[in-house]
Amino acid sequence: MESEETEQIQEGEEESQDSQELDEIPVQLDDSSYEPLGLTNSSNIVRGKYYKQTYRPAWEQMPDFKGWLRGVVGEPTRAYCTYCQKTLHAHRLSLLKHTCTIRHQKAAQIHNTRKSKAQAMEQQEIHAVVLQEEDINQTEIDNEEAEAIEYTEITSEVEDDDHLQKDGEHDLVEEEEEEEATMEIHQVPFEKHNQNFQANQMKAPVSTHVLDTTRGCPVSGLQVSLYKLIDGRWTYINEGITNVNGKFSGFVDRADFTPGRYKLHYDVDRYFDARKQDTMYPFIEVVFDCRTITENYHIPILLSPYGYSTYRGS
Repeated sequence: MESEETEQIQEGEEESQDSQELDEIPVQLDDSSYEPLGLTNSSNIVRGKYYKQTYRPAWEQMPDFKGWLRGVVGEPTRAYCTYCQKTLHAHRLSLLKHTCTIRHQKAAQIHNTRKSKAQAMEQQEIHAVVLQEEDINQTEIDNEEAEAIEYTEITSEVEDDDHLQKDGEHDLVEEEEEEEATMEIHQVPFEKHNQNFQANQMKAPVSTHVLDTTRGCPVSGLQVSLYKLIDGRWTYINEGITNVNGKFSGFVDRADFTPGRYKLHYDVDRYFDARKQDTMYPFIEVVFDCRTITENYHIPILLSPYGYSTYRGS
């Protein structure tokens, strides 16, 4: 037992000596291999590239953006809406969402109304100038004919004798009567044209009349909406309800009316549901072209639950 204890003590002393020897091992560092570590700055960290979409002038020619989209000088990531008069993010999806907002649609409707009024005023001024020039030309022609007749009368009095003078006067009277008849023939259509033009100006440019062929009476209380095709899209203009005679004409004023392609939308489903009648058509749409601002476009509808017909009225 004593021998075992002595062996353990010797082993412990050897281990302690070994640990002391290890602790005392000198370490030498080469100055050339040592490089001091610097503090890392957050600004020097290399990050991934961040993409920002910039404004593209080609967007201005797209149907969704044409007429109202503009770029912002000095700000490539911004766009400008001329209808709403505000800047937007130059992102295509964001701009498309902007076109669906109520504010933008109302601003676009106001802009189109003002533009239509300006065009209508220009066309009316041009038409008035043309009519004035026609009146001036007609007056000049009448004056020239009157001067020629007076010159003929004076010449006949100087050269002819009394008998020839009487014949000349007789012929002159006939010529004057023919001239008056000719002038009346030319003036009557002109007056009728003015009367028709004034009558057309008093009427509404777009109107409709709906008749129920199964009952043989007008369709009253029917909601009718007017749309116009602008830049490839149907734009809402106005709506109304037919009166007791089945008529409605208050869609648009003459001053705001412009040529183009229009559409009338009839909600016939409500009309037949109120009378507990089955119908094949939930609604009816009639598309027509308006070529001049001076004409009236009256659209009658002959309606039944399973059919309808239309034509251009007067």
